[in-house]
Amino acid sequence: MSDQYENTAGTGSGSARPPVREAARALVAAHRLLGREFGALAGEEETAKSSKDRSATLRRKKSLLRDVSRHLSGAVSGCAVLVGLQELGVDGQYPLDADGRRRTELTNLEGQDSDTYGLPVEDLAKAVEALRQVYVPTRKNPDLAHPEDRQAMAEVVVHLRTAFDVLTETAAGDEEEDEYEAGTIGGPLDELAQICAPLPVPQTDLSDEDVIALVLADPRLAARTAKALRRQKQAPVVVGDPAV
Repeated sequence: MSDQYENTAGTGSGSARPPVREAARALVAAHRLLGREFGALAGEEETAKSSKDRSATLRRKKSLLRDVSRHLSGAVSGCAVLVGLQELGVDGQYPLDADGRRRTELTNLEGQDSDTYGLPVEDLAKAVEALRQVYVPTRKNPDLAHPEDRQAMAEVVVHLRTAFDVLTETAAGDEEEDEYEAGTIGGPLDELAQICAPLPVPQTDLSDEDVIALVLADPRLAARTAKALRRQKQAPVVVGDPAV
């Protein structure tokens, strides 16, 4: 008589899959780092109270970040279930009778099937899309289409990419499903990687081309530079001492 549970799928699929713990840790790290961007946005909103349009854009970005955190929370919960199933070796087993035969009349345990793996992937896709929406430029405030805390958000994107790679490798769906996930998650992640990429470190001796490239790489810096130049142009020029 065997006292070992048999895999109902008959393929040993659960034991063959790589662990999801790495994806769960990456999602937890991404979720934690969102606080830095949210705090920076709140600080920027405090300084933008005189502009209703700018404050409205900042509030919209904060609202979208709340959505991101909510979807990431769901993805982490889904991964936690999978981690538990993997570590316990649970994959749809049925109770066994005294002869070691499965009693399919009774309820089996949770299985590591495509639906179970699909849930955190769906939440991840929603989180990535909401994060992409955070940085969609607006007509009145295009300079806000970039992160306030680039370092934190660049790390967030890296963590989301790690979770995506692990989960898609683990789920191992059909080709059509893989292509869909690559388009709905992989593509936006590539876009976010460019948006959130750290700016080049300024050098002490920059050429005119380096300065132009640095300004154009950050719409916010470009907008502030243009504003500063306009103010300088409008300021009265005093030649010599007026008292002389």
